[in-house]
Amino acid sequence: MNRSATLKRFTLVIGFITISAAVSLLSPSLTAASITNNEIATYSAKYSANYNGLAIKAHHQLRQLEDGSYIETLNAKSILGKIKESAKFTIDDHQKILPYQYNYKRSLVGISRVENQVFDWPNKQLRYVKNDKVQVVTLESGALDIVTHKLQLRHDLQEGKTVLSYPVMVRDKRKQYDYEVVASEVLTTAIGLLNTTKIRRISNSNTRETVIWLATDWNFLVVQLSHTEKGDSHQLKIIQGRVNERDILPLEPIGEKKT
Repeated sequence: MNRSATLKRFTLVIGFITISAAVSLLSPSLTAASITNNEIATYSAKYSANYNGLAIKAHHQLRQLEDGSYIETLNAKSILGKIKESAKFTIDDHQKILPYQYNYKRSLVGISRVENQVFDWPNKQLRYVKNDKVQVVTLESGALDIVTHKLQLRHDLQEGKTVLSYPVMVRDKRKQYDYEVVASEVLTTAIGLLNTTKIRRISNSNTRETVIWLATDWNFLVVQLSHTEKGDSHQLKIIQGRVNERDILPLEPIGEKKT
């Protein structure tokens, strides 16, 4: 594989950063009732991934800023370099995410790339900057960025919605991201057994598939992701995490419940 292809595949693996058990289990669940209107659960999570034997570590964090808005950040690194991604957004009165800035910075094997999106909702325009090149395109109502569409997906699953379709601004172009619920599973993770909702991104490609497991009891935080493309398969797995300042805990078998 040439250098360009290697970089492309490696970037995809980090970009996605982001086993059923027939046993009765109890969970210390974190319910939607604990979150007030116009607020979402903050979190911090560490992940590991492997790309052709190359170890990748990633840290995701969502926190609320002093003005009431939110910022989600991703920091990922390996021996080849690092990627930093962030998205700032607010929550409207209809519990919809309203992005206003997305930033991406990559430095891999000596090659740097910087991208920025600014959502100008009053003028319905998206300002996209790649290095020093600026483009302005029309912005449709309801559009999200690559980070916030995953947050909206998690929120919609928590609300019990079954239509999981999102208009996403990828660089300066609009793309539609569609998902479907595949199953409910108890997944073995580094944390322990977790109740999960397994979803799949709907794609017209026969050579590409993305499957995601989200922790049902922990505000649908991503705990595992598997991406297959042209015969290559990569996985992202959670190492540890906190949701609303609470450590994610494994399920407790009923037979072992403490009195």
